[in-house]
Amino acid sequence: MYGYVRPNIPELKVREKQRYDAWYCGLCRSIGKRYSLLSRLVLSYDSAFLAMLLSDVSGKFSPCAKHTCPIRPLGKKKVMIDSESTALDYAADVCVILAEFKLKDDARDGKKLRSAAKLPLASAFKKAREFAPELHAAVSDSIAALNAIESEREPSLDLAANAFGELMKSVLRLAPLPSDMDSDSEQRTRTILSELGYWLGRAIYFLDAWDDREEDERHGLYNPFLIAGASKEDADFEINYSINSAVSAYNLLDRSEASPDRAIEDNVFYQGLFAMWDSVSSDRKNKKAARRGLNGGSDDTALSKDERMDIE
Repeated sequence: MYGYVRPNIPELKVREKQRYDAWYCGLCRSIGKRYSLLSRLVLSYDSAFLAMLLSDVSGKFSPCAKHTCPIRPLGKKKVMIDSESTALDYAADVCVILAEFKLKDDARDGKKLRSAAKLPLASAFKKAREFAPELHAAVSDSIAALNAIESEREPSLDLAANAFGELMKSVLRLAPLPSDMDSDSEQRTRTILSELGYWLGRAIYFLDAWDDREEDERHGLYNPFLIAGASKEDADFEINYSINSAVSAYNLLDRSEASPDRAIEDNVFYQGLFAMWDSVSSDRKNKKAARRGLNGGSDDTALSKDERMDIE
């Protein structure tokens, strides 16, 4: 996805950071097994967190096991076992489907190097349409609506953000839940997940738009903040309102008090998203330092943009 939904790493305990890394590595492994080794290039922080959250909501806690990483083969790393986690499989599908549309969007914006990646990933994109046809159709509809809004270039902050909110709403609404969950609980959970996805989608869209506004201005690309002539104060209001609304929905989710991932999820919603906005809205010369602080100085699990095509 975009890489904005992640914990504030310095505030995690060591065991929490290790478990977060295990989810990230578990998703990477799931993408590789479900699609191909090359498809691991579309791995994202957002989808790793999605897998963790869905596992927690379902009450199906994935066990860890040690595996060798093909990128860093010296030693073994703890990863979530994808064969026992439908949440990881679904997050893998989300990764690949969103990567397909992101690459198409990059091609429309004239980013030739990114658009060239479509060919080697074509087989994975085809598999994703077969594995998750309803999700693919929902994302396709939302992207079409978003493209239409961007083409019309209307001076509105909300129209495009709402369209991306609907996209993320579909992603969480269609997520797999346990077959033994009673109908009332399932309906309530899907309603809350839908609301959470909508506001989280708006926050992601606004964070990405503010992060890209200087580059978009140089290349004459659509950006809601530029088109609407919005100030940083306008962006601050929209992003904080969207994050706080997502937090309100998150607080309604029913989960076990024994959840091993609860502290990580709380960190993301209560600290990580706000810390990401502080990073994105910082002065350009200080932005790299702010991002390093958000990630705790280093991340042995996450690959840099030079090492992988993190679809952000």
